[in-house]
Order: sequence, then structure tokens, then C-alpha cells
Amino acid sequence: MISEGIDCRQIEHCISRFRAALAHLFRLTNTYSVICVEDLNIHNLVKNRKLSKSIHDTGCGMFRQFLVYKCERDSGQLVKVKPHFTTQDCSNCGKRVKKSLSVRTHVCPDCGLVLDRDYNAASNIEKAGLIQIGFIPVI
Repeated sequence: MISEGIDCRQIEHCISRFRAALAHLFRLTNTYSVICVEDLNIHNLVKNRKLSKSIHDTGCGMFRQFLVYKCERDSGQLVKVKPHFTTQDCSNCGKRVKKSLSVRTHVCPDCGLVLDRDYNAASNIEKAGLIQIGFIPVI
């Protein structure tokens, strides 16, 4: 229990303002003209009872709203990529490597690539986004 006149609403308000301030600190749109993100349906993600608190705590919905606003303001381009298999497909050879959410390392049995799961997904998202806007030709 929190004492001294501070209630949970005040703490949640402070955390919310901190997240907003943090999202404004990122200078992504000043540095990059094209930003690729997964087109996640956050409303569906929070239906998972095990992940909902973590998803709400990260403030990813707010961060994406700031990205949209800042890309429009700075004449950048925000590319939304379908999130299907971005963490499972190998970013080097394209082979699908099934893994559970608890597995944090991508290990491809075909080409031998070993990467952090998130880094592998980021590479796949970047590649799919650049293909989507025609920057990388589809072979």
C-alpha cells in the first residue's frame, strides 16, 4: 500500500507522461526518411492474458502514434509491414524456423545464421518494408 497521500492514479499519470516524453526524445524521423514497423493490431495482442500487461506497459501504441505524427511532420515515410513470421523467417536465407516466444535466439539450420530473435525480426521488417515501397526489387 502506498501512503503519504499518493494514489495509484497519480503514479499512473506520471508514468504515462514519462512515456510520452520518452517517445518525443527519439529523433528517428530526423535521422531516417523511411521507417518500417510491424503493423501490429495492439487491440488483439492485449487479449492474450499473459502478455497484455507487458504490452500496455511498453506503450507501443503511443509510440506508433508519435511515429505517424512525426513522419508526417518531417516528410518521412512510415511503412507498415505485415507481422506474419517476421521472427521465424531467417533474414539471411528465408527459411522458416519455428520457435516459441521463450526462445530469444534465432538459429537457422540451413545457412547457420545465429542472431538475436529481435535483430532477425528487425532485418526482416526492414527488408519487407523496402520491398513494399519498391526500394528493393523483388527477385
